[in-house]
Amino acid sequence: MPIVFVHGVNNRDSAAYRENETGRNGFLREIVGPALGQSPDAPIYSPYWGKHGASFAWNLSVLPNPDDTFETFGGVGVDGAESAAIGRVAGLIASSPTISGNIVADAKQNFPEAVDALYAAAMAGVTSEEQARDLARSYVFSAAYAEATPHPAWVATASDGNFVDQLEDAAHIAQEETFGAGGIIDSLKEGVSRLANALPDLAFDGAGRLLRKKLNSEVTRFAGDAFTYLAHRGTKEAPGPIVLTVLDALRKASAERKPGDDKLIVIAHSFGGEIVYDILTHFAPDLQVDCLVTVGSQVGLFEEMKLYLASKAELPPDPPQGRVVRPVNLKRWLNVFDTNDVLSYRLEPVVAGVSDFFYDTGYSTLGAHGGYFLRPSFYKRLAKRLTQG
Repeated sequence: MPIVFVHGVNNRDSAAYRENETGRNGFLREIVGPALGQSPDAPIYSPYWGKHGASFAWNLSVLPNPDDTFETFGGVGVDGAESAAIGRVAGLIASSPTISGNIVADAKQNFPEAVDALYAAAMAGVTSEEQARDLARSYVFSAAYAEATPHPAWVATASDGNFVDQLEDAAHIAQEETFGAGGIIDSLKEGVSRLANALPDLAFDGAGRLLRKKLNSEVTRFAGDAFTYLAHRGTKEAPGPIVLTVLDALRKASAERKPGDDKLIVIAHSFGGEIVYDILTHFAPDLQVDCLVTVGSQVGLFEEMKLYLASKAELPPDPPQGRVVRPVNLKRWLNVFDTNDVLSYRLEPVVAGVSDFFYDTGYSTLGAHGGYFLRPSFYKRLAKRLTQG
């Protein structure tokens, strides 16, 4: 059962991009894949089309108050990789109404949410897919324990220093160890440290300024990548480079179908949804997809504007009551959005045969769009929804 993940806009080959892919693949293999009967070693295709996205001749110097020197979220003395990990955790804390960064205080308020935040903080620093998969297996145990025991007595006397050890004893997560003595426990303790170290910088306006500038840059790149795709997607006879990159991965994944394991699952984040929809409806209507999951996507918005090559101005004949028919080569379609994500949209009102689902990333407007695949609970819920029906 091959899985294809199509990324969205504002993705460029970088350490952060590769780290996100590593963590995402680990959780897809250990939580989503097994729920669908997939082998943990089954192929996951992640076509990288960002290199064909927008380029900016003046390096985005048009942004207000350009400044190449950004304040760091990390504390003094951390290296670049760890500083970046702390920055991602700081973004979660800064934009979440339920996470303070104090693991014990958060656990007393909402233990399951605190466990999820702890694993998100640990996930921010993974350096290999093996480590991510190990962490994902551990998360399954911890999440089940948190769900069954939402108010454990030991939290009342826990401290930052022993929180992970107490959780280990209660949830029996150490039995999932595979990447070296203390690996999972060390990763979780590093997560506690990141949560704590992210707090000091959040007391200053610099964190808010950085997040605002980050949002400004992301929105600009979103528009740039979208315009570039629309201008250069090509024709059915001569597809553009972005279409070719994604379509090639879809064809390869489809060729991996085997008797008894013949499902093709496509997960598309953000503008990746528009690319896949264009492919299924125009460039490759012969390609059969068993399930498409669009996450934080704008597919419905672009259909409202009739921007797809297969869009027809006269369909539906009676908007807003009528709806466009789901592509015949797509058996099932799930669409996930967060109301805090200003770049995510519903799909049911526009396309028939689609199921809309709300997911709270825990982020505010500044971080929600990129927050889905950074939360371990997202993979758990995705696996549950995919196995239903």
